[in-house]
Amino acid sequence: MQKVIVSLCLSVAVQLCALAEAPDTRIRAPDMLVGSVGAGDLHLLLDDMEARLTMTGVNDRQAPYVFATTKHGTPFAIYTACANPDGTDCRGLEFLAGIDSRRSVEDVSQISQAYAAVSVYNSDTETVHISRYVILDHGVTWANLLENAAVFEVLCEHVTEDLSEQGPQAAEDRAR
Repeated sequence: MQKVIVSLCLSVAVQLCALAEAPDTRIRAPDMLVGSVGAGDLHLLLDDMEARLTMTGVNDRQAPYVFATTKHGTPFAIYTACANPDGTDCRGLEFLAGIDSRRSVEDVSQISQAYAAVSVYNSDTETVHISRYVILDHGVTWANLLENAAVFEVLCEHVTEDLSEQGPQAAEDRAR
């Protein structure tokens, strides 16, 4: 009986060691706590959002950012906010989009008031900006970070609905 138990324990230990040596860095467990993000995390976030990366970089403080397109074709960016001047310890991130839209100031204000932790505003008569900031100071789960990204995407799609409601010709004219 002891031989069976020892054999089973060794088998499990070998498998655990193999997992520890070669973790899959392309996956984040939903319950993984995220307290700071880097460029790799932003890329994984885009993968999980099914977004298409268009550009990646760092700002003058070495804080990473990405530009991408949602699975529905809306361009957006994610910027990090870092505590250190060398781009480490990034405890916040902001999803940003500027969308061509003729929605009224009143309509945009209603959208902004309907969602928490978001800013939706008109910068002019043809552009609506959407911003969602996520604070990571005490950590959030990866699933929560993905949920924040999903809310951001819903807002982007909601703002762009007016283009499809105007019909194909109006959308085509605005694309020119």
